[in-house]
Amino acid sequence: MADKNMNNVEQIRELIFGSQLKEFEERFNTLNQTIESVEKTITNTMNEKHEKLQKETSRALEALEKKIDNLATATQKERSKLKELIDTTDETLQVQLQNQKDEFLTKLTMLKETLEDAQTQTSHALKQMRQELEKELTSKAAALGDEKVSKDAMASMLLDIAMKIQGTDMGALLTQEQDSEAK
Repeated sequence: MADKNMNNVEQIRELIFGSQLKEFEERFNTLNQTIESVEKTITNTMNEKHEKLQKETSRALEALEKKIDNLATATQKERSKLKELIDTTDETLQVQLQNQKDEFLTKLTMLKETLEDAQTQTSHALKQMRQELEKELTSKAAALGDEKVSKDAMASMLLDIAMKIQGTDMGALLTQEQDSEAK
């Protein structure tokens, strides 16, 4: 009997609420279809936007990678140019330094040779003067013989010898002094 009562309750319910239930069911189905349609549209739009965003992101990444590669290449080229410039400058400086060193050594060698020549000439000139001085002193001493030499005569002789060593003439000096006194 419980089943019968249940059936009766259902029939009563159907009579009272039946048309409203059908309306609600139709509305619910319509709403459900609308929701499903909107959901499909949203899903499709989202998928399209997602694909578009992925493509744009991929393109942007590719462009960025190309820019990075270009910058890396340009940096490498610039680095190579700078290294080449440094190497060239270094070589030039090394050559200039070597040239200056060679020039300095050549000048130093020439200066040493000139000094050696001057020393040899000076030594030779000193020997000649010494010989002349000895010769002159010997001849003056022989000329004096046994005579006594006065202080004035000795001063005169030494002055003559000094003048000969310097290469000046006593007569010329006296003439110059007389000319300057006359003026």
